[in-house]
Amino acid sequence: MTTECRRLTDYDSVFAGIDVWNRSHPDFSIPDRLVTQNVFAPFDGIDVTAWGVFEDDEFVGFALGKRLVESIPDYTGRELGWLSLFAVDGEAGDATSVASNLLATVEGEMAERGVTRVRFGGDPGHFLPGVPSECLDLEATLRDAGFSVGRTFHDVLADLNEYESPDRIAAVRDTWPDLTLERVGADADTLLDFLSDQFPGRWQYEAENFTRVPGGGDDYWLLRNEGTPVGFVRTNTLESGYRGGNVNWAGRLDGDVCGLGPLGVHEAYRGRGLGLWLVATLAERYRDAGYDRMVIDWTDLVDYYAKLGFEPWLAYETFTKEIEGVTA
Repeated sequence: MTTECRRLTDYDSVFAGIDVWNRSHPDFSIPDRLVTQNVFAPFDGIDVTAWGVFEDDEFVGFALGKRLVESIPDYTGRELGWLSLFAVDGEAGDATSVASNLLATVEGEMAERGVTRVRFGGDPGHFLPGVPSECLDLEATLRDAGFSVGRTFHDVLADLNEYESPDRIAAVRDTWPDLTLERVGADADTLLDFLSDQFPGRWQYEAENFTRVPGGGDDYWLLRNEGTPVGFVRTNTLESGYRGGNVNWAGRLDGDVCGLGPLGVHEAYRGRGLGLWLVATLAERYRDAGYDRMVIDWTDLVDYYAKLGFEPWLAYETFTKEIEGVTA
């Protein structure tokens, strides 16, 4: 049997690799739209590489990697690379050897390009924030390859059908009579200025990319007090111009699903209930618009969102590995 690892350089071969992932992890099956968005239309400054392993020309292993072409201020530098997806067909002749050789290839090529640390998931334009706790085989593969386990994150979920804001959250509006919450829309300059001042780094970088696509600014909301921006939040539906990670797995849920996050409040206004009020207000608006479920993704603030009735749904573990000095 001849085994070969190749870089994937055409549309069909990448989708064939995605099919390996989908067969291996059907609960996290990736629709074509997300592949087109996250792989073939990456964020500005992101290099995307795909690899496949073939046994006698049969596709048995797939990896998708990302790295920054240049550092993003207040976010991260070129030393960090991401393993966005990794899957080996269970029918492969020697799945353990396939996985080991594929990971060695990925690490070697990333190291040649200056990457010294690889993280699974959490990449710009991500599918997953980490390894789903349901994917025990993937966890085992990464552990065996020397990846270390870090923090745990969750997607949390609320039923909107009979959603009502808790009285103490609804009362925030009485304390702040001049609050307004409005969609950003096509003119995103005020949002980007606010993020640059209060949340430079990843959230600003994401917003700069999201708001460039048709309708991307419509998913952002600005919270103002007396006309001055004091907070922001992003929401998503399956129809959004740029589909965010909070609805990636909406197909696993019944009814119409919307998502929320990220969310942030100006440093001078924190600790006054405005963040919870933001979430509750949008939950009610999406309830009134006919949505049945709301997902807040990639958070470790489970107790915080529990105050509004959100419960843990999916869990993820972060896996990272130092690869400095690795050669292909």
